[in-house]
Amino acid sequence: MLQVRHFAMPIGKTRLYGSIFMAFVSGFFIFSASTNYGWFTLTRQIYFAFGVIAGLLLGVIETRIVIPKLVKDTEAFVWQVVPIGIAMFGIPLLLVVAFSGGAEYLPFGVYAFFPFITASGAASGFYFSKFEKKNKVGIFMFYYGFKYWKYPNPDINERFHHFLRDVAKNDPSQFWGRIGSLGYIGYTKIFIGKLEVQQEIDPSTRENLLKILKTMNRFRIMGLAIFALFLVSVATLLILLFGSAYGYLHFNFNIVDVVGPASGIILFSFAIGVIVLMKTFQRTISRLLTNIDTSKLALST
Repeated sequence: MLQVRHFAMPIGKTRLYGSIFMAFVSGFFIFSASTNYGWFTLTRQIYFAFGVIAGLLLGVIETRIVIPKLVKDTEAFVWQVVPIGIAMFGIPLLLVVAFSGGAEYLPFGVYAFFPFITASGAASGFYFSKFEKKNKVGIFMFYYGFKYWKYPNPDINERFHHFLRDVAKNDPSQFWGRIGSLGYIGYTKIFIGKLEVQQEIDPSTRENLLKILKTMNRFRIMGLAIFALFLVSVATLLILLFGSAYGYLHFNFNIVDVVGPASGIILFSFAIGVIVLMKTFQRTISRLLTNIDTSKLALST
């Protein structure tokens, strides 16, 4: 059975890499708005500065709330970040609209919101990654936020030993994502190399373990392909939408009428694809586990 934490998101490097991606996205929209509409006035420069400063501040506030809790315990429920973030960005947005009218709504979004998200991810990602490296742990959170936890970040020998122990437990739900961590599926090639030097494991058991690892690697590739297809589809819709809005692309129909339903279809298809993939993964691994003689795994503990 799938567990909620199988959808956990590591937030250190994920946010750092995400902020790099968002920097390119922000730059694209800001450059397009500035060159095509001449929006980069002094007021919009202030929006931009606000977005960067507020984002950095929110990222620092989040880490200053979450990290001390994780120092004391392995889990932390933090709700304050959401209202703080809404207040930091929402109140200035309401003030801008109140004093300048609805015409400033979109410029504020372009010049303040995108830098706000980018800076927030960069700041929080930096401090979370620093904490992870110093304490040799990984920090995770539910994809919807609020719940954070840390999990030991073992070396490859420990990971491989844990993998053999979970094989002995005959529980395929652990292989895609062990509770609190990213699981083993991203280490399949390394585990294959480790398996080759485990001479204490008899040849038939080693061959069955190799089949499991190759199957895991195949599902890893399929998972990455589904995710890549999702990103390409979303990027295509954004290009069509904003390309039409900025006059680069011309259609004989309202592009919004196409992008709206298409977005729902893509999101629904992605969710169904992930669920089907993981269910199939568990059934396949379960079948392969029946061929393993756990007494021959050479586990000392």
